[in-house]
Amino acid sequence: MGGSASRVTWRENEASPLEPSQKSVLSDPLDSIEFSDEAFWKHLGALKREAIPLPMFAKALGVHIAKHEVTDREDGTFLVTTTIGGYYGGEVDVNFVHSYDPETNTWTQKCDRDPGLQKVNNQVKFRLHSSPRLIEMWCVNDEARNSGPEVAAGLHAVTGGILKDLAGQDAPPEFEVKADQPSKDGSGKLCAQTAPLDAFISSVEKFMEQAIDGAKKGKGAVTHVEFVVLEDNGDNFKVKEVTDPEGNGQHKVSYVHHVYDKASGTVMAHIYKEDNFATKIATFVTKVYASPFVVEQYIESHAVRHAGADVVKAVGPQVETVLSKAVEEGK
Repeated sequence: MGGSASRVTWRENEASPLEPSQKSVLSDPLDSIEFSDEAFWKHLGALKREAIPLPMFAKALGVHIAKHEVTDREDGTFLVTTTIGGYYGGEVDVNFVHSYDPETNTWTQKCDRDPGLQKVNNQVKFRLHSSPRLIEMWCVNDEARNSGPEVAAGLHAVTGGILKDLAGQDAPPEFEVKADQPSKDGSGKLCAQTAPLDAFISSVEKFMEQAIDGAKKGKGAVTHVEFVVLEDNGDNFKVKEVTDPEGNGQHKVSYVHHVYDKASGTVMAHIYKEDNFATKIATFVTKVYASPFVVEQYIESHAVRHAGADVVKAVGPQVETVLSKAVEEGK
């Protein structure tokens, strides 16, 4: 929320003034601050033409901006393409399309990847209201299925930890995980997939039991700032995870419902936004096969409208910068 030095104090998950059935982030009334709509949109457009900022931890790993292009289009929209280098040894294009709707006084940013560079189409919207003077913003993620390099890296870390613990070793064995492989289920859909692990494990049941034990202890691909088991029903349990993904002290809170089916070798880890487990964000789906012993994983992102602290964190500072410039221009 806004601090003492901030021009804006944000209210999360409020009813949208134009769409009361939908939730948005709203500013407190800004009637005491003088700025024009034209100046606000001008400075927002200038900001959105810049390359996306990279987290410090990503830069430390060699991730960098390899290319940045802005293309103005005949319909008045503009396309921003930023090529990220050093992403798991390769490059990935992130495409933003920006447009403005004068009828609703709304700016829309469409992107084909989420902040973690997963292939998830999403929109961020900004809207200005005149009476009372408000800034409204929200984000909508579309449904998507991902099995790229980041999923493969996570699967490698978790599977390696399970094999290490089963063997009682100090380090995991060497094995390969490939991204975007055809699933062994014959569906033709893609997943991250391990190489055959028969040299290290033969029992799906033992693998699943160790996976459950590790998940209940907070073992996985990330380091937790806080980890709590909220509800334990054996193979079905709920946890709270607090992480520091960017290493800057800005914590991310997730609520996860784990469901293990030993008979089918299937694991479902449902990710929720709040502790009431009402709004599902994504599901990690893991499948263990025997003969050969292979582990697969993919992530299903669910269609969700975001209007909480995550939106404030992601775009609130941008709005602060834009508003300051718009106010300064009006003096």
